[in-house]
Amino acid sequence: MALIGSHGIEKESIKAVLVDLSGTIHVGNHEIPGAIDACVRLQKEPGIQVLFLTNTTKLSSFSLLQQLRTIGFGEDAVPEGSIMTSTGAAREMLLKYDLKPLCLVEDDLLDDLEGIDVNHSAKNCVLVGLAPSAFHYSRLNDAFRVLHRIKHENGPEKNVPISPLIAIHRAKYFMDQDGQMSLGPGGFVSCLEEATEMEATVVGKPSRTFFQSALSRLGVLPEETVMIGDDIIGDIEGAKAAGLGATILVRTGKYMMRDENKGDPSLVVDSIVEAIDCILTGTFENASRN
Repeated sequence: MALIGSHGIEKESIKAVLVDLSGTIHVGNHEIPGAIDACVRLQKEPGIQVLFLTNTTKLSSFSLLQQLRTIGFGEDAVPEGSIMTSTGAAREMLLKYDLKPLCLVEDDLLDDLEGIDVNHSAKNCVLVGLAPSAFHYSRLNDAFRVLHRIKHENGPEKNVPISPLIAIHRAKYFMDQDGQMSLGPGGFVSCLEEATEMEATVVGKPSRTFFQSALSRLGVLPEETVMIGDDIIGDIEGAKAAGLGATILVRTGKYMMRDENKGDPSLVVDSIVEAIDCILTGTFENASRN
């Protein structure tokens, strides 16, 4: 039997594939060459479920799907309902603990926070996403003051086993639509951690809980699942920590030379096209083991 990578997942045992979006199948408004056709082939494979995982926080899930449609990813490539966002996971967390956040997010993302009272006067947490329009001194200071008050005046909410500083994700950088790296929210999360002496709760990738939620949604076991992504930490190491059967790092998006040396991907390939070829054929053409 053909094996995918050094972790030894048999091709016949693969029940699900988790695929990153930005940097893996597209960058901004541009398709990674061949990604649309590759996704269509993967969707057609009998017995394999596909779920797209994203930490994207500049766009709502509706706007993100519309962007993919505009690029050319149709229902046969990325079906409606096949995208799981870290913002959605953050919303579930906020609802679970009845939290009223000060939001450092772009306005478009508020559509994904339905049911959350973002205008409540008594804020009891801070939610951070990628928010270029909010990452300035005045707004960051507002966030600092909320966290400082919680820590030194009221104390954290009782029976809430998470930090009042909640990061939808904390990527240090990402590949922007102009083809250059841009600063992610990670540095701003670290700034608030340093100033408040708090440790943030991270919701999205590489959180083990986020990957476990994806597996539960599909009803599959970790060892039956493969992750494809361009982020050695968020995609690859996060998936490994969650026990996934194999991980495939692609040399697109935010990938930088020798990123594979920062982790232990099962395979390193040029793009999503080769990654899906490896899964569907069980071969290692154009691929290398770490």
